[in-house]
Amino acid sequence: MGYFFRFFAADAQGLDFLSVQTALRKLDPQYRLEIDELRELAVLSYGEQRLALVEINGQDDDIFQDDLAEFRDLVGDGNSPAENRVREVLQTTQTIVAVEAQWEGEDAEPVLSRIDVLWEWLFTSRKGLLQADGEGFYDADGLILKRHFTL
Repeated sequence: MGYFFRFFAADAQGLDFLSVQTALRKLDPQYRLEIDELRELAVLSYGEQRLALVEINGQDDDIFQDDLAEFRDLVGDGNSPAENRVREVLQTTQTIVAVEAQWEGEDAEPVLSRIDVLWEWLFTSRKGLLQADGEGFYDADGLILKRHFTL
């Protein structure tokens, strides 16, 4: 099974596989990123447990521009504080960290709880929002804008 998340980092501080791996391994040395030879994707693991595929896209990547355009459309033109906040973050996003969580069977919680460490680090080290397919947008305190779409 799988589930998609995206963290929209809206600050100028760089974000790449090495910075993610270094941060996660400082928190727990069992975290590991296996980066493909093209440096486009990485497999996130905890010990022997495979957790997710990770992709990091910056402003020069075509997929970055396409994803931002789709999310702007999906957020819509509403004028609530949450919608305005999400649009502001999307407008200033510098990097997108896309994660496809992967697990066997019905119980996703062991995998998702391990990936939560990544979100916690991103929220403490970067300005931005997390999007979860089928749920919506989150800040460090929880869900701020429900959107039940999946890209």
